[in-house]
Amino acid sequence: MLRTICIVTILGALSSLSASQEFEELVAPFFESHCIKCHGEKKQKGDVRLDHLETDFSRPEIAVAWQDISDMLIIGDMPPEEEERPDSSELSGIIDAIDTHLRKAAEQQGHNGRIEIRRLSHSALDNTVKDLLGIDLKLSENLPADPELDGFTNLAVTLDANPEMVLKLQNNAQTIAKRSIANGPDVRQNRIYTVGTIGHGHNVEERDEFVVTSSSRDRKHVMWPLGFVAPQNGLYRILIEGYARDFRTELESKGIEYTYLSSSYEKSLKKRERRTDGKSGLVAIVAIQASEARHMDAASVPGRRVGFAYVGDETESKTVDVRLHKGENIMIHYASAAVLNQSPTATVQGEEMLVADLLHIKTIEVSGPEIDSWPPPAHRKLLGTAKPKDDSISDFLLQAFRRPVPESTIQNFERLYASGIEQGLNEEESMRNVVEGVLCSPRFLFNYDYGTGDDAWALASRLSYFIWNSMPDSELLKLAKTGQLLKPRTIRKQVVRMLADEKAERFALDFTAQWLGLKDIELMRPDPKLYKEYDPLLESLMCQESERFFIQVLNKNLPVTSFIDSEFVMINERLAKHYQIDGVKGDRFRPVALEKSSKRGGLLGQASILKLTSNGTRTSPVVRGVWILENILGAPPSPPPADVEPIEPDVRGSKTIFDMLSRHREIETCADCHKSIDPWGFGLEHYDAIGAYRKNYRNKKSVYAKGTVPGGSFDGAEDMKQVLLERSDQFTRALTEKLFTYSLGHPLTFSERIVADDIAAENLANKDGFKDLIIAICTSPLFRGEASPSEFAQK
Repeated sequence: MLRTICIVTILGALSSLSASQEFEELVAPFFESHCIKCHGEKKQKGDVRLDHLETDFSRPEIAVAWQDISDMLIIGDMPPEEEERPDSSELSGIIDAIDTHLRKAAEQQGHNGRIEIRRLSHSALDNTVKDLLGIDLKLSENLPADPELDGFTNLAVTLDANPEMVLKLQNNAQTIAKRSIANGPDVRQNRIYTVGTIGHGHNVEERDEFVVTSSSRDRKHVMWPLGFVAPQNGLYRILIEGYARDFRTELESKGIEYTYLSSSYEKSLKKRERRTDGKSGLVAIVAIQASEARHMDAASVPGRRVGFAYVGDETESKTVDVRLHKGENIMIHYASAAVLNQSPTATVQGEEMLVADLLHIKTIEVSGPEIDSWPPPAHRKLLGTAKPKDDSISDFLLQAFRRPVPESTIQNFERLYASGIEQGLNEEESMRNVVEGVLCSPRFLFNYDYGTGDDAWALASRLSYFIWNSMPDSELLKLAKTGQLLKPRTIRKQVVRMLADEKAERFALDFTAQWLGLKDIELMRPDPKLYKEYDPLLESLMCQESERFFIQVLNKNLPVTSFIDSEFVMINERLAKHYQIDGVKGDRFRPVALEKSSKRGGLLGQASILKLTSNGTRTSPVVRGVWILENILGAPPSPPPADVEPIEPDVRGSKTIFDMLSRHREIETCADCHKSIDPWGFGLEHYDAIGAYRKNYRNKKSVYAKGTVPGGSFDGAEDMKQVLLERSDQFTRALTEKLFTYSLGHPLTFSERIVADDIAAENLANKDGFKDLIIAICTSPLFRGEASPSEFAQK
């Protein structure tokens, strides 16, 4: 990566070491011939100055600068193609010399145990609570968002525990303790609602065994399960049985006449655009206070949308998992329906009824909250055994704190329980105090990991929070206790076991959210007037495609280059329609083989990535180009100058994107960076802002999707992916470095990057798969905290 480097001129002699002198004598003529013209005293393109760059590799900032230079030389971005290119042997000599000095510096520096003590991220906190207590409640609810650095939200340098967070966390811990230590009647219930027990607004009909609605405008058109009140916070499963069908089309196909009571509807509604055959209707589930579940005239639908489902034109059942708060009910809202000011009532064969695009609901079923068992697992673990309470608390603390607990700490929690009993609290109330104290303890909130190679407990947590994004299980803790986990062979066996566990899906969700930026998918919603087919559920499915694709590449141990291009996609019926792929039915995601003419395959053909890198009205080659440089090639560009105004979207469609970006190419301070950014983005121009394939823009002008980069030219994504495949080594290095950053919780030092890059090169050379790469990372001395000087010195 060539980061923004401003190398300041230094006064004083260079190191007198002969090695440094020899290096300077080798590099100086090369710089003079190929670099100083653009990166010298008079001009510093990209804020890079090389005429006085120091060669003291023992200083980390200098080593990083040289490492970035080497990266640019390796990938061919420098010197630029329009300049005189150095001889390949000369270029290799410079790259080898830089690499040799980097390795010597790393060898002398050694491994400084940079694995940090860090707070658990929000997702890790929630997963740990679920695995420890067996209850799906969020300790992170309403906490300030985890800060982001270079796309990552799990790095030690950004994760603290500020007073605002601690106060909210204590409130959440109190609620979770109360729900996890509970006895009495089982709060989990399965409730079924049909005609007569499904409440609804006044503009909703009961027609035979169905409740029917016709508009998405307000509360006169919604329905809800009568009398339901969520007994506590938690995850609930909603089942909706029904269908969506345009009754106008149905009547007309049968030759049945109908007349709207409204004269304006008689003129307009019969001619209004209709949902095409086979297109599903979107149903929204809205959480509201139970007291609000009633008819109200002309009132907007209140609450928060917690889930969506597509309903086809034949009766079917759809399930949606939603999070509800205590005291809430739900409303069913037909989001696909037209926004009608009044009820579309018509006379049909002498009977008045709704005639429009209609949602028919037969059954609403609500089950939950989700708890593994009753009483909850934590209750049975701490109060439901014959063990003395002190032993139960001691065992619980070992699990919660993920390592042996000092006797003094155990006694403190035992006294906390005993003092509650002495003050008149019952066993449940006293044990809730213990659970609350555990969830607020720094020993729970932080992983104490100094990165030393002899701490098996730290290694157990390092593995589990990498692969499961949660606490170690009993097997890992047992191996940590015996010390067996420190053996590479044992680690390999455990990683294989852990990757086969369903909890490994959490790694896929959390890592892709950060690496690919999927956590930001909701930002910059597409303009509904321009992208009518886009809806919140399609947005969610886009994310799921990328997550399922990641899991497939991992589980099948496919080459990491599958992320660049693949012969399959992971889609369901809705995404298949979006991609114009035939023969895919149902909501289940599955691998679908691509025809040779397909424009999909790999990450760059996925709607999530294409939507993330667009704005609400158009595509953005600059954003897409930066995304590829950062996430695929590991070479983020310098930030734009502060005085450059952003390009305003041409909402009239009078220009092409290529024309709009021409201003950047006309400004000298912009041209250099955009020469490396824009081509990658233009390669994806055949995909619109929601990832649909196109040949022309809305103004009928042909899409411009050409680009030239060091190493090749292309016209469209398929050509560009071939150019990227030629850079497989660069992509594999970038991905491996990001995996190490995620797993260790800190940005890599230059010496750590050397180890990561060697692992990437070995994976590619051996034609290993993605799972092999994960295993190699986990068994590496760097991950284990045992990196020795020889690790940095060897190639």
